[in-house]
Amino acid sequence: MTSTNLNPQREVRSFLMARDPSIDRRFRPRPQKRERLFAEIEEDDYSSDSSVSDVDSDVRSSGITDANSSDGSASQVETGALVYLRLRPVSPCPSPSYKISEDGNVLITGPPLECASTSNNKNSMEKHYSFSGIFNATVSQSEVYEKCIGQRIEAEESLSVMTYGTSGSGKTFTLLGDANRPGVIPRSLEHIFTQYQTNIYPTPVLKLANGRIAVLDDAEAAKENRMRCKIMSSCPELEGDYANLQQRIAADHNFPQLQLDDGVSVLIWVSFVEIYNELVYDLLAPLPAGNGKKTNLKIVCNDGNVFIKGLTTVFVKTSAEALRLLRWGLQKLTYASTLVNANSSRSHCIFFVDVLKYYRSGVITETSFKFCDLAGSERLDKTGNIGSRLKEAQRINTSLMVLGRCLDAANTVSAGGKDRIPFRESKLTMLLQAALLGKEKMAMIVNVTPTDKYYEENLNVLSFAAIARNIVFKAPATKQTKSRYSVFGDKELVNNEYVQQLLEENAFLRNDNEDLLDENARLRDEIERITNERNEELQKQEQELRIQLVDSFQVTLDETKKNFERRLQTELECQRRIFESKIEFLKREAEDLREELEELEKENKDNIGKIEENDIMKIESNENIQNHHHMLSKKRRTIE
Repeated sequence: MTSTNLNPQREVRSFLMARDPSIDRRFRPRPQKRERLFAEIEEDDYSSDSSVSDVDSDVRSSGITDANSSDGSASQVETGALVYLRLRPVSPCPSPSYKISEDGNVLITGPPLECASTSNNKNSMEKHYSFSGIFNATVSQSEVYEKCIGQRIEAEESLSVMTYGTSGSGKTFTLLGDANRPGVIPRSLEHIFTQYQTNIYPTPVLKLANGRIAVLDDAEAAKENRMRCKIMSSCPELEGDYANLQQRIAADHNFPQLQLDDGVSVLIWVSFVEIYNELVYDLLAPLPAGNGKKTNLKIVCNDGNVFIKGLTTVFVKTSAEALRLLRWGLQKLTYASTLVNANSSRSHCIFFVDVLKYYRSGVITETSFKFCDLAGSERLDKTGNIGSRLKEAQRINTSLMVLGRCLDAANTVSAGGKDRIPFRESKLTMLLQAALLGKEKMAMIVNVTPTDKYYEENLNVLSFAAIARNIVFKAPATKQTKSRYSVFGDKELVNNEYVQQLLEENAFLRNDNEDLLDENARLRDEIERITNERNEELQKQEQELRIQLVDSFQVTLDETKKNFERRLQTELECQRRIFESKIEFLKREAEDLREELEELEKENKDNIGKIEENDIMKIESNENIQNHHHMLSKKRRTIE
């Protein structure tokens, strides 16, 4: 029997037996955000009146716009991702399934004859893929660099460069190149150090630590220098190779040198990481002396800044040092052999170059360059991977799939959608978060091998690139104060005089705006002048304080020296007196000992005299005895 309770408590329901939402209004589902459902509806609608619409168009053309009309393309600057296609040279000739359009920016693909009957309907159709630029097999490394990277470095814009494609399509060659054809990274390093050549600071006084710029004191700077020297001593020398590489780059480019003020100091730091099986490893950190295993690092997000906790960043002064660190880190990358590529990279790697600029006014700016060599997408039937190679391929394809999802979500967000970009589902996308959000420029170089063998893999790569090509990042709109003329009232008020009045008011506002801009510029100049004067005054005060401190320190040092000399003299006098007293004491003891010795000698002489007298007496007695015996013996003989 079960009894019924008039005031039953709220029972706990699992997801298998959920509560009916209609039972209790407190448990009804509610939207996460409150939205104005009628925000799109205008309050006043005069579109039916032709005269009002004409006047409205005239007012808009004169420059006075409604506040609601500010959400167009005029108020937001749109910038898209730069996606370039590079076709790898194949022998004897590329497949006719890949054609470049006349304008040179569209790749036209059609299925090969042997695949047209076996492939599905989706892959059997002709497709067009648009790119920011297409490089065929005859394009040199210098042309690829000039079009993709060079302008961004000269503009001092943060940039993330990615190379994407199937395994063996030439991604690493595009980034690194070889001894005779240097790639993107060596050219970028030479470009960066050339344009900041005269302003590079010799000491690491600033550092990007945990996503924030930190000012280093003398001890920390000395520690960074020691670590830099230790790592540099482990890197192989590049004297002959670097001289040849520098000559090749100088022959291809004429990098300009930025004309910066003498008060601008530039500090350049580099770091290098590897993402292997979704684990982040530091390629510039010395290996531990024990088992020699790499340490997995943690990616942290702090106030929107993504950084790798404990990552080794090295301060470099020349492009040769940065290139030495790059090659040293490449020796630690994970490579393996597959049926497609004999030296296939089994991980993603990212080379970071951070440029910090310090101005005399105290302003510090940061420009970051990321060069990401994505591991090639692989298919099991082509690579024949088994065991650990299969696990690596699964992790590579999964991270690339997440990157594609992030690009697709970013494309949806740029089109006005509200999708969430799944950054945290992969370590790769977490590190590339700034580029995927449009906070920094993104350039992707897609590498394709134009052969029939890799036709289906190339279609996946091209579809991936098409998603990235369609992304449009919208810069946040700047809010401006604009006049709003939402109600024109009666039709009698809408006439030429009213429009003329609006135009005059607009011109008056423009003049006021220009005056305000001039006043703003003047105030900025005044602020800069006052700031410079204040800085000079502070420098003079600092110099005077230094001189005063040196003088006071010298006076203190002299007084301390005199006091020490006085104490030393007093101590010497005390020691001298003690020494003299000890000498006197020793002299007195010596006199006493001498007297005792004389007495002993005198006693000894007396004793010797007595002994000699006794000996003489004994000798005399012996002689008397002998004489007596002799007399007796004579008498005996006489008697006989």
